[in-house]
Amino acid sequence: MKGFPVTPWGVYSVWHRHAKVYQKTWLVNSLPPLSEPLIYLIAFGYGLTPLIGEVSYQGQAIPYLNFIAPGMIGVGVLFQSFFEGAYSSFIRLSFQKTWQALLTAPLSFTEVFLGDWLWATTKGTLAGTLTGLLAVAWGLYSPVALLLSMPLIILGSMLFGAGGLFTAGTVRTIDQINVPVFLVVVPMFTLCGTYFPRDTLPPFLRTVATALPLASLIDLLRWPLGLPPFWFLELIWLIVLVASFGVLAWRQIYPHLFR
Repeated sequence: MKGFPVTPWGVYSVWHRHAKVYQKTWLVNSLPPLSEPLIYLIAFGYGLTPLIGEVSYQGQAIPYLNFIAPGMIGVGVLFQSFFEGAYSSFIRLSFQKTWQALLTAPLSFTEVFLGDWLWATTKGTLAGTLTGLLAVAWGLYSPVALLLSMPLIILGSMLFGAGGLFTAGTVRTIDQINVPVFLVVVPMFTLCGTYFPRDTLPPFLRTVATALPLASLIDLLRWPLGLPPFWFLELIWLIVLVASFGVLAWRQIYPHLFR
């Protein structure tokens, strides 16, 4: 069935299936979201802090390690949710035929789609939370700030998970996923204010980087250091992108099932 009815139990059943599979390899799968930000914090934090010391952000001097910690949370959200939505969903669609098998059960296409999206969101949320806990343990992010940032982490995970699902429904081969990775994900990872304030970029490049969704997410995750003047517009931008990519991904994946 293509669309409705949609029940919470149907969506949960799909999510629970993915979670049970994940439990078998959870230790190996938990290493990337823990090791990546830790390596980045050590390499860039300790490597560049003696050279940089402090950066200017929102009109105040911020220790460099404190500046990049929220960026690492955003990167963890981006990588885990996007790659789960893109690579893992594509494999379930095209190689394992998991979606097709789930549709033989009393599940609608929308329930399978939402369950897959929820799982990609879960992976991004776990990565963002684990990275945040590392930042808390390091004294770079307060426990209260992390707790209050959870809605932002979930929202970012929904967005990049939907972007991954849209990619999975658009590409024809798994190698083609490299195109959005290198054209979109890598530029976001490097240019969106993760490691340096975007103010240092040339005007045109700064405008492009600011329009990318990771920039808005990181700006909002840096709220303990100060919010940008139009932070509410960045929040609205993220919400609009979540809705847009969710609909686009739904529309792209359905024809994929019958290729």
